[in-house]
Amino acid sequence: MPKVLLTNDLLGLEHDVLKALATGHSLEDAMDLLCRRVEELVPTVVCSVLAVEDGKLRPLGGPSLPRAYCDMLDGLRIGPDVGSCGAAAFFRTEVDVEDVGADPRWEIAREHVLRIGLVGCWSSPILARDGSAIGTFAFYYRDRNGARDLERTIVDACVPLCAIAIEQETAHANARRLAYRDSLTQLANRTAFFERGRELAAKAGPERSVAVIYIDLDGFKEINDSFGHWAGDQVLGAAGSRLRAFEGESGMVARLGGDEFALIRGDCDAGEIEELAGAVLAAFDAPFLIEGHRATVTASAGIAFGTADDIDFTDTMKNADLALYRAKAEGGARFRVFTPDMAAAARRRRELEGDLRKALEREEFLVLYQPIVGLGTGDVAGCEALVRWRQPARGLRMPAEFIGIAEEFGLISPIGAWVLEQACREAAGWPGDTYVAVNLSAIQLRDVEFCAEIARILERTGLAPGRLQIEITEAVLLADSATIARSLATLREMGIGIALDDFGTGYSSLRSVRAFRPDKIKIDRSFVREIDADEQSRIVVGAVIALARSLGISTVAEGVETEEQSRLLLAYGCVEGQGYHFSRPRPAGEVAALMSPGAGAESGPPRHNPGEDVARAAAGRV
Repeated sequence: MPKVLLTNDLLGLEHDVLKALATGHSLEDAMDLLCRRVEELVPTVVCSVLAVEDGKLRPLGGPSLPRAYCDMLDGLRIGPDVGSCGAAAFFRTEVDVEDVGADPRWEIAREHVLRIGLVGCWSSPILARDGSAIGTFAFYYRDRNGARDLERTIVDACVPLCAIAIEQETAHANARRLAYRDSLTQLANRTAFFERGRELAAKAGPERSVAVIYIDLDGFKEINDSFGHWAGDQVLGAAGSRLRAFEGESGMVARLGGDEFALIRGDCDAGEIEELAGAVLAAFDAPFLIEGHRATVTASAGIAFGTADDIDFTDTMKNADLALYRAKAEGGARFRVFTPDMAAAARRRRELEGDLRKALEREEFLVLYQPIVGLGTGDVAGCEALVRWRQPARGLRMPAEFIGIAEEFGLISPIGAWVLEQACREAAGWPGDTYVAVNLSAIQLRDVEFCAEIARILERTGLAPGRLQIEITEAVLLADSATIARSLATLREMGIGIALDDFGTGYSSLRSVRAFRPDKIKIDRSFVREIDADEQSRIVVGAVIALARSLGISTVAEGVETEEQSRLLLAYGCVEGQGYHFSRPRPAGEVAALMSPGAGAESGPPRHNPGEDVARAAAGRV
């Protein structure tokens, strides 16, 4: 063949192969095309292209070779005695065998080749830019005495072309792997999970459903806050390893983001999935080890089922998320299965969220003040600020109805800041050292800017730091957040008082007092309520007051409703009391009148409002 014609043919071949790759054809299709065009140029040869992946051969192109032979080559590890191609890849040099029947390197595949009438094989390694073998390009012969110049020219043109094609495919495969793989846990990512979910949902039917288990780690934020994000990454990696064991043949486990994971299974019944969810949660019973520290992280899960009749797999995921929300709301470390009432509850929460945002804009909130009275003097020592919501459509709403939603949707910080500023501004006009107590949530204390915001509020309102008392619950301390600890230390340095609210209702009351010495302990109403009728309650209250006194901590009794309760508390040494025996929560104007000289708080039969009791219980968060 004239050299000019051969050059044109090879240029056309290169153009067509690259075009096939550029227009979305697979690497196998492009290599098959290359082999067919080469065989048209040299009808006496059979052309083959193999890839080398992890030291093993994989057929890419060889349209004239029998399928059985290609299947035999697939997965064969390269080596010095693995035919012409295996040896060429192993040594990264050409291997030209003229007599397959006599060459010892062909023992592994000799019979396959001779059976189809091929007697020789010349294989050239395809090398990557770093010099590693990524494939082989080979000519098989039916009858030959060595390579001719024409064949050499074709090999010299095709080997670089194959290298480009294979490296491009490898780059695309790596990109696809990165696009569908979570780099931290090596699990599938959100994109891969949703694609797999849609595939399984499409195969589902009336009797076959796809099941999703949506998983969230309990207390993961505290790990990040206490040990740092590097520790959180270690926990996530270990959690991924534990979850990988539940993938199954038809399923997938993925990290969706943050500390959220999900597991999907096709064609499973409800009983199997619930049993699987229980096993998943049990996998978190063992603590995680972080540089010698044992960290306990449990998991919660929500389960939802979807079929081909569902509009979108996304709906199944939303339902699983709602079930997860219910499991978390009930205390975590459990799973719940989606029911329609969860969707209705979610709609109500979203509506309430919208109303709360409008309430902030319209300043629909109201602060009431409940006096805290010195038991020995009867004088008002301070007041606790309690928030209410004057919703135009529903009237006055108690904190129990909206504080949880405010925390869930990130509104607790702006609402809390508004309450704090209103309370400080009002208290600045009170006489003497009368203080105002404002409840804070863990969310506010985790905000690194929160202490600076309090300083700005005190400056704007003119209230002395010593006349502001911050109230926190044991749950805030048990969060064990380094950020919270720093915030409380900063507030104390500013001269702001800190009270431990609802003391005795948590799991670790004494630990909280020992680990964090508050300025004041507020004894929970559940103990005070029975103090005049129950010996056990009197023992508990007396012990708490004695403990506080020995540590130099002041005490306030919550929920005082009778004169007898007040008398007993004073006898035990309690310093202050708060409750309906002294006064209900009052608007700012009314409470200021109680602080005038000689006024004292109201006393007498309690005007008991059960709704206020519920509100007071929730008001510890704002």
